[in-house]
Amino acid sequence: MDERMKMLTRKTNKGKSPDSFSERANSYYHERPQLLALLDDLYNGYLSLADRYCQVLAKNQQQQKQKLHSRSSSPNLRAKFEDAAQTDERDTGEVIDSDAESSLSFQPPNLVPVETKEVDADMIVADLIMKTVEYEIVQNELTVVEKRWSELSRKMDLQKNLLDVLESERLILLNDNTTLGYRVSALAEENKGLASESMFLKRKAAELARCVLKTREDHRVCMLSRKIEDLQGQIHGLEKRNKEYYEQLVKQEEKSISKGMKSKGGEEVNLEECFQVGGGGVGAIRLSKYFSFNVKKPGDQLSKGDLKAVGDLDGRKASKLWDKVKKFDLFQCGSHFDAATTT
Repeated sequence: MDERMKMLTRKTNKGKSPDSFSERANSYYHERPQLLALLDDLYNGYLSLADRYCQVLAKNQQQQKQKLHSRSSSPNLRAKFEDAAQTDERDTGEVIDSDAESSLSFQPPNLVPVETKEVDADMIVADLIMKTVEYEIVQNELTVVEKRWSELSRKMDLQKNLLDVLESERLILLNDNTTLGYRVSALAEENKGLASESMFLKRKAAELARCVLKTREDHRVCMLSRKIEDLQGQIHGLEKRNKEYYEQLVKQEEKSISKGMKSKGGEEVNLEECFQVGGGGVGAIRLSKYFSFNVKKPGDQLSKGDLKAVGDLDGRKASKLWDKVKKFDLFQCGSHFDAATTT
């Protein structure tokens, strides 16, 4: 008990004015229950001491009674009283040892009227002390209860204020929730509209892509058709020129043949003898391919072999001209074609 009181006094001396909330909570939830437990122990110890004091007084009274009766009674009675006193002493010793069974509502047994006034005075003093102690204990408990009640009332007021604040916050949150619900519904409708617009735009984009591909294909087809038309025009022009050149060459060949036949009084000059190389070599063979060395008279007619040779010559010239035409670039302009033909 003394050690506990010393520990509590040290703690109270160290922290007389707790500033932080944790220190206050510690003092309220840990130190205060320890103080209350210590007060309860002190109260129980004081009650046990008061009970012992009352029992000792009763024992003294009984001993005095026994002494008085022993003086006036016989020795046998004296022995009986002594045995009874011993049994009473044993009982009182057992009562003194059992501190836990003591209580404030101890009432001494109905005793035989006391002969001396000193015993009555001691009993009155003991009763007064017990009453004062009970009054102080009850007063202390009342103060503790009043403090608890004040603290509870203060906590109740705080909780009421907190409840009011929470209720106001709840109402504000309900209003915010309703406004947010309206906004969410509006946003959902707007989202639906945007989704439909996006689908419409996707469809339009697909249609535009198809149109673009179609226009590209049409443009490509148009360009190819134009190129084909240009190529067809160029081929047609080249065919016309080829035909004209072929006709001109045929006319020139006919003129050259007619001029050769009519030279020097209607006879042809036999150039084979002039360009003969000993024994008719390779030069004569080459010259015979391009010139006719046979002398023809004006009245002579061309044989079938001569006509065939002339046709073969004309065909070879026409084929050579056609090869030249094939080698020309079809995409060249007319000026380039004229320059190539003149060269």
